[in-house]
Amino acid sequence: MAAAGTPVLRFDYPGTGDSAGEEAPDRLTDWLAAIEAAGDWMSGTLGLKAISLGGLRLGALLAAASAARRPGSILDIVLLAPVWSGRAYGRELLLAARAAGEATPKPGWLEAAGFRLHESDIAALRGLDLAALLRQARPARILLAEPPRPAAVALPDLGAAVTMLPFEGHAAFFRHAQLSIAPKALFGSIATWLPRTATPLPLPSPLTDRLAVTPGMEERVLRFGADEQLTGILCCPAQPQPTAVLILNTGANHHIGNGRIAVRLARRLAELGFASLRMDADGVGESGVLRNEQRAEALFEDGPTSDALAGLDALERQGFRRSLAVGVCSGAHHAFQAALRDTRIAGLALANLPAFDRAAGGAPDLDGGPPPGESPRWRKPRMALRRLLAETDRFLAERLGLETGLDRAGRWLRQLQARGTTLFLAYSDRDRSLRELRAHFGRGGRHLPQHAPIRTLVLGGTDHAINPQAMQDEFIDAVERDLLQHHMHVHATNAPQLLARTATTHAA
Repeated sequence: MAAAGTPVLRFDYPGTGDSAGEEAPDRLTDWLAAIEAAGDWMSGTLGLKAISLGGLRLGALLAAASAARRPGSILDIVLLAPVWSGRAYGRELLLAARAAGEATPKPGWLEAAGFRLHESDIAALRGLDLAALLRQARPARILLAEPPRPAAVALPDLGAAVTMLPFEGHAAFFRHAQLSIAPKALFGSIATWLPRTATPLPLPSPLTDRLAVTPGMEERVLRFGADEQLTGILCCPAQPQPTAVLILNTGANHHIGNGRIAVRLARRLAELGFASLRMDADGVGESGVLRNEQRAEALFEDGPTSDALAGLDALERQGFRRSLAVGVCSGAHHAFQAALRDTRIAGLALANLPAFDRAAGGAPDLDGGPPPGESPRWRKPRMALRRLLAETDRFLAERLGLETGLDRAGRWLRQLQARGTTLFLAYSDRDRSLRELRAHFGRGGRHLPQHAPIRTLVLGGTDHAINPQAMQDEFIDAVERDLLQHHMHVHATNAPQLLARTATTHAA
């Protein structure tokens, strides 16, 4: 849209994405107010005379609800596969949560895919009907893009001129991020339909790339890498520890992390004095360019590892020469590979690392399922052979000092341990990545090298991406403990307060 001449502002609702705040009751009111504030900012800062709203799924329903609060104030509304009924959408969320086996985390909350919605907001959603809201909003025009309607389902009266576009590529778009293919043709049609500014708008001054999350904690955007094509969010306390935390993408999900885990982790660690950079690899989130194809095959290639090294460079330019690298699934893979190449990684916190050595075979699929092409008939013989090679390699290395290369994973771990790199390995219960741990280092990792602090933890849940917040909290608590035990330098000026926070964390 911007390339076609339409200024665009995309933002995160309060308590979501990179915005300040947490999930809380009665957020729907805050979200609607945020839409109005975003429109007011564009009008006041950019001097625009007319504002259009656009949204996907629930965002489309909220766009209509916001416009209905100011009838006649919105020029156009773009609706992409909109939620027509808030009541039906609430039922969808409930069914999705039950199908995923995600129990309500606390009374009054519904959780799906790691995101929670309070019953107060579910009740408020029940009163939202898209057609009625659009009639009340009275926009000049409406663009509606959705999958084909059944012949018996007619389009209701929306109170304005409606342009219908087929949502071609709908099924390919609504998939896991690494499989999703953006409907560029549809986006191009929308950009053509929207009005354009007559002349390019001057950049307003001053603009800020900083967010004061809480007193004493600030976040800001960093651009880095070759041609500054990589983007990340630096979360920094007023008096940071010398060791920072680098948080990598999970799959092709952007830098907030699945279920917003990266944001929650970053801000929890900042309270303890640790700065962090949650970054997007090239082609993911805010970094690089939009890809035209599925990214699943590229997720374990060398590119994201090189991007992680660029993230270390960015942290060093901010004064942090040591980092703890954190990743889940593919993010764990690239954190591990980056540590093998760069001594600035002083510690690793890895969740469901698919394989220490993917070339050795047996690495689970991205969702934690069976390895692609695995034959159950050969699984046990292959596992026995890998264990034999690993045990022989370990014996020769530890008893005779010979590095034979029979098991590269063992050699890599010994190298990291000799360097003093701390290692925390977290696994979902019954996850197939546990087989990889057993293949190289025995059941439960009992033969892991112990020259530097190292531990394993099986989380209380089976979700491979650790979406449920109970699993996320368990992982975040463990990362906190590793940092406090092995990477904390207590400044003389803030030693009493930091130690007090440490004691509180351990007690919790």
